[in-house]
Amino acid sequence: MGKAIGIDLGTTNSVVAFKDVTVRTIQTGANNEDLCRSCVALDKNGNFLVGNSVFNSWKRHAPNIVVSVKRLMGASINDSNVQKMKTNSHAYPFGIQKLSGGTEDSVAIVLRGKEYTPEQISAEILRALKNDADTKLGDVEYAVITVPAYFNEKQKSATKKAAKLAGLKVLQLLAEPTAAALSYGFDNLKDDEDKTLLIYDFGGGTFDLSILTAAGGQFVETGAGGDRWLGGDDIDAILSDYVKDQIEQQNGINLEELLSDKTDKEVAEFTAGLKKDVENAKKTLSQSSSATIMISDYLENEDGDPLEDIVVSRETFESLIRPLIQRTIDLIEELLVKTSITVDDLSNILLVGGSSCIPLVKRMLVEKYGEEKVMSSEKPMLAIAHGAAILAASMDTSKWKEDDDQSVDVDKEIPDGPIVYTAKHNYLIQLTKNGRKEMERFIDDQTPLPFNVNRQFSTIVNNQKIVEVKLFSDAEDGTYDKLASGFFTITDNLPSGSKLNFTFNLDTNENLRVSVKVVATGKTSPVVLGRGSKDSSCLSEISSSIEDIMNDDSISDNKKTAFLSKIQSIIVAIENSKLKSDDDKWLDFEQQVMTAKQFATEPEEKENRLGEILATILVKNFPQYLDPSDFNEMREKLEKLNKTNDSFQKESLQNELNDLATSYSILLNIFLFKIIANNTNNPQDAGRANCAFDEMMQSLKTGDINNIRRIQHENEDLLKKNVTGLGNAFSAGIG
Repeated sequence: MGKAIGIDLGTTNSVVAFKDVTVRTIQTGANNEDLCRSCVALDKNGNFLVGNSVFNSWKRHAPNIVVSVKRLMGASINDSNVQKMKTNSHAYPFGIQKLSGGTEDSVAIVLRGKEYTPEQISAEILRALKNDADTKLGDVEYAVITVPAYFNEKQKSATKKAAKLAGLKVLQLLAEPTAAALSYGFDNLKDDEDKTLLIYDFGGGTFDLSILTAAGGQFVETGAGGDRWLGGDDIDAILSDYVKDQIEQQNGINLEELLSDKTDKEVAEFTAGLKKDVENAKKTLSQSSSATIMISDYLENEDGDPLEDIVVSRETFESLIRPLIQRTIDLIEELLVKTSITVDDLSNILLVGGSSCIPLVKRMLVEKYGEEKVMSSEKPMLAIAHGAAILAASMDTSKWKEDDDQSVDVDKEIPDGPIVYTAKHNYLIQLTKNGRKEMERFIDDQTPLPFNVNRQFSTIVNNQKIVEVKLFSDAEDGTYDKLASGFFTITDNLPSGSKLNFTFNLDTNENLRVSVKVVATGKTSPVVLGRGSKDSSCLSEISSSIEDIMNDDSISDNKKTAFLSKIQSIIVAIENSKLKSDDDKWLDFEQQVMTAKQFATEPEEKENRLGEILATILVKNFPQYLDPSDFNEMREKLEKLNKTNDSFQKESLQNELNDLATSYSILLNIFLFKIIANNTNNPQDAGRANCAFDEMMQSLKTGDINNIRRIQHENEDLLKKNVTGLGNAFSAGIG
């Protein structure tokens, strides 16, 4: 059976550790170093490179080099902090944009013109760590991976997805502060001994706080806080800005204008040199009274003369970063107030993370809380990985099973380990009351996990058939993060105000599952929630399509009813399919929604011909790929439809043809690209669509369905962009 390791997947550096008799760091990279830089580059041959050597060759790889990808895990493209990363091309030279074909807030990283998800980039870091551990230990199969205490379900889900891509089975996602407490040895207290610990984890990209009660070999999480956008990266940014100001003052230049006249290579050399020198200066100033930024090594003025070097004193450095350190103390005070824990209640404050090595950090904490409370490790940057390794060694890998993200099993077994988990967020559901949207909390932060709670809500209109469930958690800035949304259907005709009993289950990984019981009928259904992959894209399309159609006064009530009936059948099919979040079948369902929306906006006579149109497309263009019995049945029904004048029989045949045709959605999706190629006014879209169509037809001939789905997924933005008018173009499939 494969071994289990502990991994600190950090914003700046990552560490892997293993425990047998003792806990030890597994050294990584060509130079066998404790810290592996969380840095990924894509070379010109399409190969991913990871680690310290990549970071040290910044100017060679930029802009196809990624750092701080952890800040993008589970984040929204609309997040103001993501937008700041996007505009700061010196610190983050890689492209950041909305993921093509993703949900409205999905993030894509662009390297050499190709999109990658943050999970894919993080997977490369995890894969490199796993490979190094394999070399040192033999077969490594399992891992405990640490995450910030404040990570929500989307961020945790993204981390688990990255691990799966890297070939690792996740035993547990462990809060970084809890891992730190394990590494400090507080799991070895005497049976009658207890401690209240505040873990102060100041890393490269996040600042994490957690209050733990340690007693009898167990930890109970009693509070969590921090700021996932505060870390060593921000210290580097402040120091970098100061150095740039000093360059201008000491040399009498405008740095931006000077760089605008430089070649791309010269700008890359300056960016790489400054980045490396600033980071080295930060470390030097923890030991010395001054540090020199060697500007003369990589930047000349317009006359070709080297610019003056910049000397930074420790006093200046500390004055620059003091507000950031004070911010961490303010966050401690906020957490103490929230948890009603006093400073006197705290046994110790444990310092973890690279930024906690800065002398000012400990000095300000000692000034505030007293020297006897503040504890620091000799190697605070390794502590979290060591804690993860300790937990990994204590867990029974034979009980591991892959999470089923659509499961509603509220009795799921709690993993082995010495930790009692609590919720890190308030959880809320969006309700509509008197036409207004409101948030109602159903789980409080600090609630012990796993936790089940029942709440009763009501339908809002007569004969409501579709109910959308939107779930949120609170964010650090007082706003809400959308966690997931999903749907369930009601088959019976019920009056407005009919009772719905919701069961919410939050497990130890803060994965949320929901089921609903319709009180009047006794029927219980799971709510299929989008988890940020193809499922979320499909469910978002359902949500936006319903809103668009129902708010369009030009669409008749009959057509709206027919549209909702079609959407209801799609939701039922989704419920019955029990799909994983990244299953390609979601793409088929999404296309069915888009097609239903398009035909709902078409004139009545065209909408009523949907079954005929789809069946004709299949019979004329894909006869060899249809089941012979389906092919014959479609032909027979089309012939009957052409001969009959009976309106009732026509409607019946149209519905039967529609049901037959939609089971071949992958073929209909292929044909859509041919339609776009022939009808769009955008030459680039036409070219892409035509290439996609040809590639899919070639894959169809060889039976490579997975490749067809891949091509459709990579080009689904074409479908959404060109959906208007596809109903008219669809009719061309008959002619």
